[in-house]
Amino acid sequence: MRSGTAVLVEESAAEPELHFQRCRWCHTTTFQRLLCPTCGSTDLAPELSAGEGVISVRRGFTAAEADLWPVHMAEGFVVRCRVDGPPHAVRPGVRVRLAPGTLGAGRRPVVRLCEEVALDGWF
Repeated sequence: MRSGTAVLVEESAAEPELHFQRCRWCHTTTFQRLLCPTCGSTDLAPELSAGEGVISVRRGFTAAEADLWPVHMAEGFVVRCRVDGPPHAVRPGVRVRLAPGTLGAGRRPVVRLCEEVALDGWF
């Protein structure tokens, strides 16, 4: 793998691997960038993510992106993911983990909820 790329690799229905980049100068983490967003360096080293994160607030999304959510991964970078779970449970603050053996359309990572989320009395 070239040092300037980030990819999601699926290996025969095993645990998916999400690779991100860490700047060798300022140690900022990022996902699918050519330059460090903090210092502008091109010296980005690929690393393997643990695959856990938290759904964040989304703003300014189009209809085509309605099923994508920004997920803050444990390593500090943000990636837009498709979330596999009941619609009432998909909201900011919910912990998620990479879904095993799945890739979204357009090679987007797919995440699943880590725990059950209550209905909050809506039904």
